[in-house]
Amino acid sequence: MVPTNRYDRRYPFTPDQPLPEQDWLKYLRGTANIIVKEQSPQTLLQVRERLYELLTRGCPPGHIFKHLTVELVRNCCDVQLKMDVVSWAAMFDHRMQQGSKAIIHLEAFVARFMCIYKKFMEDNLVGMEDMTDMF
Repeated sequence: MVPTNRYDRRYPFTPDQPLPEQDWLKYLRGTANIIVKEQSPQTLLQVRERLYELLTRGCPPGHIFKHLTVELVRNCCDVQLKMDVVSWAAMFDHRMQQGSKAIIHLEAFVARFMCIYKKFMEDNLVGMEDMTDMF
């Protein structure tokens, strides 16, 4: 507890003292932002490297899955899309628990998210273009 609060020298700690966000959570939030920003094979490769980095640093795959799903859902605006993301996350998380290589299941989930997110964005963009033609 003390090393994470180096910048805040108040000791003993108070119950209302805010805890700083962990570095791996910041890194994972950045990874989720990369996923949402662009959906391409190059992005998938970049995300795979970032996920592998978290795994090699000792982050439990279940925690990575949970927090990545939360960040991706936070970036989604449509309720149906959020439900799809959570459904796919549950399926890939279950598969990860059954399998031996977590990186494969994490990458498959990210690829599936990219696919459904890109399709959602393209469908909505086409719908918006149709509406602008009316005016």
